[in-house]
Amino acid sequence: MRFPVTRDPGNFSEVIDLDLRDVDYIETHPSGYVVFHVKDEVFYPVVPKLSVLEMHLEELGFLRLDRTNLSNIGKIRHFDEERSLVFFSDNATKSSKFSTVSSRMKKILRDRLAGKKGKT
Repeated sequence: MRFPVTRDPGNFSEVIDLDLRDVDYIETHPSGYVVFHVKDEVFYPVVPKLSVLEMHLEELGFLRLDRTNLSNIGKIRHFDEERSLVFFSDNATKSSKFSTVSSRMKKILRDRLAGKKGKT
């Protein structure tokens, strides 16, 4: 089994896919962090916070559209500016998956989507 880790407890460094068979032991550090020990190195599990994921997934095309979601810009099929929603299917229905877009992110998203169309 593999586990995403970084070399720092704040998860600011590169994400490494750690093979758990290589781990000597796992402990809880006095600061409360879980620490994986491998030989003379230590690794920290990627904490599933949106802010941590945002930092690491930006290069894959994810953008924080509001405080509650990261959306893959390449998967957006429709932007309903009036309702501040993006949809991930060509024909949006009541059961379609969607993400919300904050007022602050509308222009950024519009520009990003326009750039995406220009590349296709």
